[in-house]
Amino acid sequence: MIFNNDLKMKLLLSEILFGLFILFSVIALIGPKWGMGYAPMEYRKGLDVIFAIDISRSMDIRDAQTSQSKRSSLQSRLERGVAIAGESITTVSGARFASAIGRGKGTLAVPLTYDSDVVLLFLESLNVSSMTGRSTNLESLVDTAADSFQPSSPARKVIVLISDGEAHSGVLRNAVNRCTRDNIILNTVAVGSDEGRQILSQYNDPESPLVVSRRDSYAMRSAAERTGGIYIDADREDAASALSSQLLSLAQETGVGNKKQEPKQRRPLFIILALIAYGASKFVTRQPQGKPLQRLSVLSIIALFLLSSCSEGKLLLLQANYLNVMGRYDDAITPYLKALNYEESAPYAEYGLGLAFYQLDEDKAALNRYKDSHKLLEKFPSNEHRELRYRNYYNSGVIFFEEGDYHSAAESFKDALRTDPRRMDAKRNLELSMMSISMEINTNDRTGNREESREVLFEYLRQDEEQKWKSREWAPEENYTGPDY
Repeated sequence: MIFNNDLKMKLLLSEILFGLFILFSVIALIGPKWGMGYAPMEYRKGLDVIFAIDISRSMDIRDAQTSQSKRSSLQSRLERGVAIAGESITTVSGARFASAIGRGKGTLAVPLTYDSDVVLLFLESLNVSSMTGRSTNLESLVDTAADSFQPSSPARKVIVLISDGEAHSGVLRNAVNRCTRDNIILNTVAVGSDEGRQILSQYNDPESPLVVSRRDSYAMRSAAERTGGIYIDADREDAASALSSQLLSLAQETGVGNKKQEPKQRRPLFIILALIAYGASKFVTRQPQGKPLQRLSVLSIIALFLLSSCSEGKLLLLQANYLNVMGRYDDAITPYLKALNYEESAPYAEYGLGLAFYQLDEDKAALNRYKDSHKLLEKFPSNEHRELRYRNYYNSGVIFFEEGDYHSAAESFKDALRTDPRRMDAKRNLELSMMSISMEINTNDRTGNREESREVLFEYLRQDEEQKWKSREWAPEENYTGPDY
């Protein structure tokens, strides 16, 4: 009888807790807010830059000059714009770059990537014959660049328009209004001269009318000012430096906007309460006979203690980890970035960003995040956060190994074992890295020996053939009375 009563009590408590789980879940979906506090600033980490390059016919005119260049060494408008873009890419590190080109229609040539060498190689190969079409449509070019940004990325979004400003179709102002609406900064680099030059002189086409192409500085300046960007005169000697300085300043920004008070979002609190209630509903049915009410009260005290110890940074980490586990890596980036504002959660937020970027195939960005997480841990005693230290080294080693950098992988796995010598997975991966290094060395040696043997063989065959030709007796010619040629 006592057993039946005890079982009924457990089932009743389980139903109550499951009902609380449903209640807390519904409240979390509603997204309750109460209590006033400062709203977090719009956080932006990183920089995405797309170079929108006009490759219309007028960009081939050679009237681009700097204050120190001579008339005889004039560059084409396209060459001058590409040079400015290339120097900026080399100077600004850690950003993602892309390139869009356009004549009558815009086209994304290189998508956003951390590999700046890819963009530089494309710019070096660029010329006005890269696209077909007539006239110039700057609206389509800027719209194509704006479409290339990832909406979920928290990075600052910047378009660098390189053009002489002449447009024969489309309305540039429409694209500028879209950039303003989507918080995209439009920088403009105006190439060419205000006096202009005849297009005919460049193409020697006698059937074409004489057309003078001039730089439209007003249109380029207005477009930049409306979006909060800067206008750069490509004739300036320091044009590339001015663009690089502006991009570096944007990359270093950590917050946008002014602080203001608004009701605090309480959704993470009810998500945690729902998880605790669900776990407790399963927990009470598996307890031995005794005093379930007493055990439930102890469990409630523990749950309240855990909730009271959770800071806002830890709540953000819980939210981000949940999104990460669900495979919503782009959505997880934003709460991770917000958690960086809290000292106790910043190292874990950097690690979480590394995991998210790795899943998004951004290996270089993931390595940088693991490295930043380790730097933040340096201010803590070496015996604290051991698991996080181990994971930073171990995951870095995995990325290095996948990239074929076995030496760096081995060093990372060694650091992981120094942190926790008991981990068998790091030991196995260290052995694989050392074996890969050994195989790589042996392969190189065999390749060298094979090339050397091949050269010796070719030399032997050459000498053998020469000897045959030297020792051969020429047969007498037949009677031939024809021409001697």
